[in-house]
Amino acid sequence: TVGRIPVVGVAGTRSSATIARLVAWLLHLGGRYTGLACSEGLFLNERCVDTRPSAHWEGARRLLTSQMVQAAVMENDARAILQDGLAYDRCTVGVVTDRDGWEALAEFDVLSAEQMPRVLRTQVDVVLASGAAVLNADEPEVAELARLCDGAVVLTTTDALNATVAAHRAKDHGRAVLLQGGQVVLAQGASEKPLGELARNLYALHSGSGA
Repeated sequence: TVGRIPVVGVAGTRSSATIARLVAWLLHLGGRYTGLACSEGLFLNERCVDTRPSAHWEGARRLLTSQMVQAAVMENDARAILQDGLAYDRCTVGVVTDRDGWEALAEFDVLSAEQMPRVLRTQVDVVLASGAAVLNADEPEVAELARLCDGAVVLTTTDALNATVAAHRAKDHGRAVLLQGGQVVLAQGASEKPLGELARNLYALHSGSGA
């Protein structure tokens, strides 16, 4: 038997805490006892157990050593990756939201946005062959990390006409998540399936989070 639990890592700075909380909420709805370590605190099954920022190695390890946790979601920014690395060797899903924040990383010899993909690739490198990387295709440098993934790749975009996403969908029925007129759409190849309004999904997250 495989001793791993589903692990989702969210790397970046732009809305990364909200994304991590949304993923944890969905896993919780799926019936798993879910742990979440993010910049907004440490959560166990939607209950906040520590209000201190927990998007770091120590917060993630607290989840991974808990016998109750059946699925874990961890937020990782570039500083945490450079300073301590990831708290897990492999993950089921690795999300990269953006390459922002390089201005605060001079102590690690990161001096430009062009250097950030070399840091953020860490999140993609650890995706299991049976897992997937979810990459922001609105930033070409982030989308290019797809070539480093051992598993599947899902691209996200706010532009339904994004050329990178179109090419990905055309190749081997690639998967993508689009934003069209406020609607979240799941696409695979030429097929598209609406998932509902973005605003409504976010409202459900915050009203039912228990935080």
